[in-house]
Formats: sequence, C-alpha cells, structure tokens
Amino acid sequence: MAYTLSGFHDLSTRYKQFKEALRTADSERKRIAQDAIAKADLYQDIALTYERIVKDKLIPFRVIHHDTKISNILFDESRNGLCVIDLDTVMPGYYISDVGDMMRTYLSPYNEEEQDLAKISVREDIFEAIVEGYFSEMGATLTTMELNHFVYAGKFMIYMQALRFLSDYLNGDVYYHTTYPGHNLVRAKNQFALLDSYCNAEQRFQQILEGIVNLLPGKPML
Repeated sequence: MAYTLSGFHDLSTRYKQFKEALRTADSERKRIAQDAIAKADLYQDIALTYERIVKDKLIPFRVIHHDTKISNILFDESRNGLCVIDLDTVMPGYYISDVGDMMRTYLSPYNEEEQDLAKISVREDIFEAIVEGYFSEMGATLTTMELNHFVYAGKFMIYMQALRFLSDYLNGDVYYHTTYPGHNLVRAKNQFALLDSYCNAEQRFQQILEGIVNLLPGKPML
C-alpha cells in the first residue's frame, strides 16, 4: 500500500499534535483559546473510539479519496455531479474519512470560514441524502461494523478538523493560510459549533440511517 500523505487522517496523531501544541503554545494564545481547548477535551472520546477502531481492526482498509469536501466535486450547469477532483490524496484508509468529510462540508449551510457561529447547524434532509446516495453505490459493500460507524464518521472528521485548526492557532498559524488575526481560532470554533450541532442530532441521524440500511438486501438490523 502506498501512502501519499502519511498520517493524514490519523486522529490519534492529530490529537497528540494538539496536545503538543497546547504544551508549547504562547500563554496569551492559550488564554484566548481556552473555550476551544475545553471543547477539544470535552470530545476526547471521539479520538478514543478511533484508537479502538485501529487497535481492534474493526473496519477494513479501502481505497479512499481523503478529501471529499463539496469543492472537490465538479457539477454541470444543471447541478448534476460530473466527477471527483483533487486526487493527490487517494490512498489506503478507512471509509469514515470520505463519509465524514462529506458530512462535515455538506450538512451545514455555511462553511468553516463563517464567523457567526449562530448560523452553524446541521440539516437533516442533507444527511438523509448523503445516506441514500452513498448506500445506492456502497450499500452492498460495507461490513456490518462499517455500518455501525456511519454516524460516527461525521464526528470523526469534524473533530479532527477542529483539532487541526486549533493546533495551528496554538502553533502560531504556521500551516493554514490566514487573512486576519485569530483566523484559525475562528475556524476551530466554527467546527466545534458544527460538532455540537451534529452530536445534538446524532440520535435522529441514527434513526434515519437504520431506516435506510434495514431496506438493504441481506443487511442485518444495526
């Protein structure tokens, strides 16, 4: 297996990077980011779940795009999907990366640049569309354990991206391009707000998933 970007979606590594950034960060930046840091600690169980997935080999490796955000899909003038672009990140990984990034970038009506956190939410109808579209092609392929981690996929990617933005802020904005002071912190807070909204809707999302999966031939109840 060839990896173009080692550890790209390794949440355990991203969490360790956050902890190291927190250890070495400027005290003023840590003070300003204290609410976001508290959110990172609050949702640590998402990283622990990922560790169990890896340790116990709960789901298989597949060929994954690793960057399935909406801007990497080309559409025609009638808004029909044409193809996926930006293939430099295609490599082995877990399917939760692709599903999770679709949820991270499709569910909210506003992207990670939105500064008004009150606008950040998740849309139930879009989640249902993701499930229906994904399972129309992959429903017969995914294992039962993969199905059981479908809703987790959204938490996985949203949390990881929040950690990456927060870590970069704590490190002095050395990775992501910024256009104003605190830009990466705003992005991190945006993603944590999205994670809050997602987790609040998690039970309903699970119900939607089960309703669709249980219609698939040969698939057991979740």
